[in-house]
Amino acid sequence: MAGKGRGSSTPWRTDQWFVSPWNYLAEVTRDFAFPKSIRFHDVCLRDGEQQAGVEFTPKEKVKLAAMLAEAGVQRIEAGMPAVSRYDAQAVRDVVKLNLPAEIFAFSRCMVEDVKRAVDTGVKGIVMEIPASEHIIQYA
Repeated sequence: MAGKGRGSSTPWRTDQWFVSPWNYLAEVTRDFAFPKSIRFHDVCLRDGEQQAGVEFTPKEKVKLAAMLAEAGVQRIEAGMPAVSRYDAQAVRDVVKLNLPAEIFAFSRCMVEDVKRAVDTGVKGIVMEIPASEHIIQYA
């Protein structure tokens, strides 16, 4: 039977969600001290498209970005401009909304990718740097 949240014997499992029970172990939670303010960095406009069959149109990205900002997300990773001209345009369109959220792009650690991200007008760039032996050798 699913728990009902905090206070139940299974707070990691409810009728609506499930997380790892390991998140609730005493050795994990004993030193929890959340800051007074927590900032959210959302990656769904980019990382969400890595799910098979998911591809947002620029119009959908703009709408989703506006909804994320309305929900209070402080930083939105709007896409990876080097992926396609459509993704670059979607990132530009999100930037033009002048949302209260900071708009970031994602980039591989390659000069051309970074230039494409900068050209969209984003506030910042999240860069991926390969670190595993396999990726460094074969990617």
